[in-house]
Amino acid sequence: MSTKIHRGYQSSFHVIQDTRSQIREMIRNEMRDHSLRFIYDIFRTEMDSVCGPAFSRKGEKRCHRGGWDPGSIVHDGQRVAVKKPRLKKNGKDVELESYQALQGFDLLQDRVLKHMVSGVSTRDYEGLLNEVSGGLGLKKSSVSKAFKMGSQEALDRLNTRDLSPYSWVAMMIDGIDFGGSCVVVALGITAEGKKIILGLKRGDSENSEVCTDLFQGLIARGLKKDDPYLFVLDGSKALASAVRKVFGERFPIQRCVRHKERNVLGYLQKKHHSEFRRRWKMLHGITRFDEAKLEYERLLHWLKSKNQEAAASLEEAEMETLTVIRIHAGVLLRKTLLSTNPIESAFSVVRSKSSRVKRWRKNGDQIERWSSVCLLEAEKKFRAIRGVKEIGDFLQQLKTFSLPSQQEAA
Repeated sequence: MSTKIHRGYQSSFHVIQDTRSQIREMIRNEMRDHSLRFIYDIFRTEMDSVCGPAFSRKGEKRCHRGGWDPGSIVHDGQRVAVKKPRLKKNGKDVELESYQALQGFDLLQDRVLKHMVSGVSTRDYEGLLNEVSGGLGLKKSSVSKAFKMGSQEALDRLNTRDLSPYSWVAMMIDGIDFGGSCVVVALGITAEGKKIILGLKRGDSENSEVCTDLFQGLIARGLKKDDPYLFVLDGSKALASAVRKVFGERFPIQRCVRHKERNVLGYLQKKHHSEFRRRWKMLHGITRFDEAKLEYERLLHWLKSKNQEAAASLEEAEMETLTVIRIHAGVLLRKTLLSTNPIESAFSVVRSKSSRVKRWRKNGDQIERWSSVCLLEAEKKFRAIRGVKEIGDFLQQLKTFSLPSQQEAA
């Protein structure tokens, strides 16, 4: 008895499931048919505008209808077979603008970009496309072409953004490795606490010319230099040199505490790592610069007793890891500006989304295009920085801040 009930239940369940599937399929078919009818209406409207009404007299300036030829358009993420209007003028074929527009990959690029940055290779992409009646399918070459076009648009959009509407509190510069090549990326923090990817340049952050070109490109796009803002750098001397060359001495530099921490630890024996980390954290948790300077001198003295190269690495930074303390940044804002962590979080997204790329082509712009797509994808999830309410006071401090002289630094 229970078996019969169970079987009856299964049968009813399948009927419900089948009915739901049929309803969904009916809706899809209806939507597809309506959209294709709408496309043909567009074709006919344009034909009437260039040819005049059907069977009407045509002057020399008018096109003439020549029937319909087989064609295809990109629709719903897939190439679909349609009848293509055939027009002639003075014995030459004339293409409809509407047909040319639907021939492009505009409707496909977003779909391909979304799946490519989600880790789907061109080899696996066909299985993700919706089945459309009359579809011709998309080959690997078509998907690659669509991704190339879409990623080129992302690169162009990223490197041509108008920066003039914004006021800035800080700019962070760091580099990320792509298949043996470095891409230097600039991230800006606005006066409202919003993070924006400003631009990128392929090349080593140790190359001052690359960094200078990046900065000059940002200025050409409207980056303001009226009031100083803070530069947070990964520790590269070339980067600091480029900042001084392009922006002058008015713009303070904060050396990333995470990069410098890793550099110093690279010289110390492991048994000293935990003690250095404790001292390093305590140093950058101090709010008064005079107290931080005393703690810095104690740390430097301790390092000299353990490893001279580690001490030299710390001295090389010239106390620029303490710049935000010197400027009297608020507690929460200081945590944001002490390091390039905000840009590093974007890099983690880039690495995860590009991990399936096995072959990087150093010739051409593949690396820059991939970088742009992934960075813009990461930017969509950016949130306001910590310490937004402290930005106003910090900007006032920046306006009156002056870099320390050599004697003060010593």
